[in-house]
Amino acid sequence: MAKLITISWRDLPAQVLVKSGRETAKVQLSHRFQEAVDRAAMRAGKAGSDAYLADWKRSEPRRCGDNLQAEAQMEADRIEARYSDADLLRIIRAHGVDETLALPAGVAPADPDGTA
Repeated sequence: MAKLITISWRDLPAQVLVKSGRETAKVQLSHRFQEAVDRAAMRAGKAGSDAYLADWKRSEPRRCGDNLQAEAQMEADRIEARYSDADLLRIIRAHGVDETLALPAGVAPADPDGTA
């Protein structure tokens, strides 16, 4: 069975991989995610540094169907739909950290700049 992995910079997803044996399918998320990663890294003072590279991570692999490209595309589409531009801006302002991932349901994250 295939395994699905999301590659993220801090909490900002950037790419979806699906692997089965030696076969791999990859889907890069849209430009707005790449821009969000770059902007968050700049805010965090990590752009162009080894610290920037150290903040890339892979999710725990999870099982998925055997049509690798279709599974990768479906997950990328799901991620694209989940994050509004406002969500990405909030995470950029928090230096790439999505505070909602650690909050109980129904609790809104604090705005670090006080400008949201």
